[in-house]
Amino acid sequence: MSNSLQLSDFAPDTTLQWRQRVEKELKGKSFEDFLVWKSIDGFQIEAWSNQLPGQLCQLRPLESPWKLLELVNNQDAQLANKSALHALMNGAEAVWFTKSFHGAAKEVATNGIDEKIAPVFISGNTICDPYHSLLKHGAQDEIKASTTQVINGHRLRERGCSVIQEIAFMLAQAIELCDTIGFDSSLYFKTGVGSGYLTETSKIRAIRWLWASALSLKNEGATNPSVIAQNLCIGYSKNDEHTNILRATTSALAGISGGVQFVGITPWDLGWNDSNEFSSRITRNIQNLLKDEARLSANLNPADGSFFIENLTTALAKKSWELVQTIIDYGGFSKYALDGKLAESIETERQRLVDAYKSQERILLNVNKYGSTKIEPENRPNYSSYKLLPDYLFLPTEIES
Repeated sequence: MSNSLQLSDFAPDTTLQWRQRVEKELKGKSFEDFLVWKSIDGFQIEAWSNQLPGQLCQLRPLESPWKLLELVNNQDAQLANKSALHALMNGAEAVWFTKSFHGAAKEVATNGIDEKIAPVFISGNTICDPYHSLLKHGAQDEIKASTTQVINGHRLRERGCSVIQEIAFMLAQAIELCDTIGFDSSLYFKTGVGSGYLTETSKIRAIRWLWASALSLKNEGATNPSVIAQNLCIGYSKNDEHTNILRATTSALAGISGGVQFVGITPWDLGWNDSNEFSSRITRNIQNLLKDEARLSANLNPADGSFFIENLTTALAKKSWELVQTIIDYGGFSKYALDGKLAESIETERQRLVDAYKSQERILLNVNKYGSTKIEPENRPNYSSYKLLPDYLFLPTEIES
């Protein structure tokens, strides 16, 4: 007879037994302060969990790994084309032109790119933001159903929008849009991804779950949304600038773990240096390393089954859907924005976020903690203003003010 022990021979720990041992190891320190994660969005989750949520997130399986999206900021079509081709030869798999090239300029910018292999997005041309004019000028342009649409949550996060608000505002926009032009329209969600890995991963999973659920409620076929993740630069600090590479890496990892189709990363020094090949190469290699060295492309659903992430996904989804219902009951996203409710709600969360950094409840390395002895003036990015949104939130100057 074998004397080897089996897992079944050990009695399972109860939550109470585990907590008692942990409190003993903490030696008088507070369990709540050290092992309960308190979200700035108003809910808390224990760092240790031994069960899945009652309502488990139902995600459609992904069909392929994410694509590395090169963000091309050149305003000249020939230079943009040169940058795009160089990036595609060095690891990039798709291109996003921030300049709206039209006509001959579009032909020049995309010359030599096989779009069947490497998707090309031209902002304001091949892909359009249906709510840009509304938020920018307070007046809605005519929306063409034949054009690929992008629901831009990244812009909202740049102005202080919370994670829960971003999910809700994007879904409210998408539902209103598709009620107008049809749910069979080509649609992308562009989400802003910060450096809070667990929260951002769970947020993307919540978007996927809620949009599939919304389609089912509309008697449409439940499918995975097409999600583009772009890292947030609101915390990019000029002081100890290479820390921004770590922030960008965490954002990319969160987007990948959450299950997006494209990940675009802004170079860490774009706010104070001209575009250059060194910064672009290092930024591109963040994803090349994650894909080719970490082999993250071999697992399409790496977050599935994590008790913490599953519970966090459910918590985010529930709170976000409550806000979606509030917006719909108010009359829809457009009315919510035109009546000033959107800007008001974002302003509240924006101030809460800034206050959290000023009190060091949240940490921005080398800005409000572990600062360098040599501090240079921060360069506040010059982003355009929107009539129905707060101004761009640049944390380094907000914290210092």
